[in-house]
Amino acid sequence: MRGNHDCFDMSSWNSEQNLYRQYSVVKKRGFDFMVEKTFGRYRFIGIDACPKSGPSRPYNFFGYYEINDMDRLSEKLLDESSNHTFLLAHYPKATLLFGKTSKGEAFEDLSEHISVYMCGHLHKLALGLGDHLQIYRPTNYLELELGDMKVNAVYRILAIDHDLVSYIDVQLPLPEIPLKNPPPPADGFSILPEKLPYPPIILITNPKGSAYTMKYREPVQRIKYSTHIRMLIFSDHDIDTISIFLDGKLHDQDVYYKGNSRNDKEYIPLWTSQWSPSNFDDGKNHVIVVKARDISGQVGESKLIFRVDGERSSMNGGISEFLMGLDWAAVGQSLFFIAHVTLTIYLLAAKLYVTYYPNHPLIVSFHASKKTIPQSFFRKTFLLVSQPIFFYTLYFYLLAIITMPLFIGHMIPSSPQGGYGLFWIYGIQFFQNLRWLPLADTWRHAVIDFVFSIAIVVIWFLVITGDRRWRTKWLLWGVILWLWRGSELYKLSQVYGHFVFWANVQTFWWLFWGWYGISKGIVS
Repeated sequence: MRGNHDCFDMSSWNSEQNLYRQYSVVKKRGFDFMVEKTFGRYRFIGIDACPKSGPSRPYNFFGYYEINDMDRLSEKLLDESSNHTFLLAHYPKATLLFGKTSKGEAFEDLSEHISVYMCGHLHKLALGLGDHLQIYRPTNYLELELGDMKVNAVYRILAIDHDLVSYIDVQLPLPEIPLKNPPPPADGFSILPEKLPYPPIILITNPKGSAYTMKYREPVQRIKYSTHIRMLIFSDHDIDTISIFLDGKLHDQDVYYKGNSRNDKEYIPLWTSQWSPSNFDDGKNHVIVVKARDISGQVGESKLIFRVDGERSSMNGGISEFLMGLDWAAVGQSLFFIAHVTLTIYLLAAKLYVTYYPNHPLIVSFHASKKTIPQSFFRKTFLLVSQPIFFYTLYFYLLAIITMPLFIGHMIPSSPQGGYGLFWIYGIQFFQNLRWLPLADTWRHAVIDFVFSIAIVVIWFLVITGDRRWRTKWLLWGVILWLWRGSELYKLSQVYGHFVFWANVQTFWWLFWGWYGISKGIVS
């Protein structure tokens, strides 16, 4: 699947920069294929949600799907001749902007026809935030993010057993992850040897994990009436022993191999053991653990929670599940507008107050009264907005960032003519044909700029206003902040051209508060 790294600095699909078009397996946008078996048909649809014109990094993190794309997807999904439909994309739904079909259908409407949405892109995030990037969506499908191979060394095995979908994510048995000192390479381009020794890999397919039950997509009642525990056990060596534990007790039935030969084209290493699901049909969660030892002594283990009644168990995904459930673009927009409106109204109200009540005791006799934190805060606010040059400059900047483009830049450096455009908080508008790129990256930029170039700057001004001791103490922090924000503008100009620095409303504000706050503070 094509992802954002495949469309950095790319003006169009036909661009010479589009190495995916030249060297990938499919060499086209997305794919659609049907796996047909005697027992059912299973459809796999890959969607390409990369920007049609891809800016250079850093503003190329989010994807989007336009009306024409949605129409094609709708046509495919409305064909309900398959037992299961799997939708594959690089981007999680949280990082995608979906348009609507020409009939007005949203993605939520179309998603009623899919069973599993598989994606990547987030690389398991960091600090443990992305260890369980999976969620059960309100329209009754599973969204399962897969950690990458390069850094996290993770791959996925997915199986369909009597139309019950199960999967397991497996980490390569490397000496360190990420692999910093790879072993001698095999022939070809691989940095790894031809084979890595690994313990048995076990995927339990019946009973399936109840955290991933889709009772509106799967025949979950088959678990209740099944006669055997079933599992796939992948191993380079013959299996010596298999132990099954149900709720901590050793299962007393033998385990038999029902798969085919390892040399067969469609190798299925299936093992089964008789069981009585009625013993577990009590409306509660139960635990199954399978351990397998191969003849070399390596041991593999798989554990899952299951239910026989077909109900779902909690995924217990914590912060990862919460993050997957968000619409990151909508969160960015909401945070920005709430913060922007709050600050704008607050400053305007303070300005009107000091204009119509200039002799309020909080302003004129502050030092003669008992000071509290709220009194100090409001007094400093009143003093700050009483300085016309500061108030009107800040107010102009607050209005400018929502009504004007933030800067002009060469957003696609590989395109000499068509790569120039205007960067608004709402998206990117290219000069050539006035193309509009509705990337949510612009909202991420707006939030970061508001926090570090407006909110923290205003707080710094409040701290140093009206008190010489605080001004001396906090001046250095203002200098550090000013230099850092300036360096960010400079780095941006190195990517998107010098116009970014000079034709940028943010530069105007940066120069102003540096002059008004820092240079005057040093002089005084």
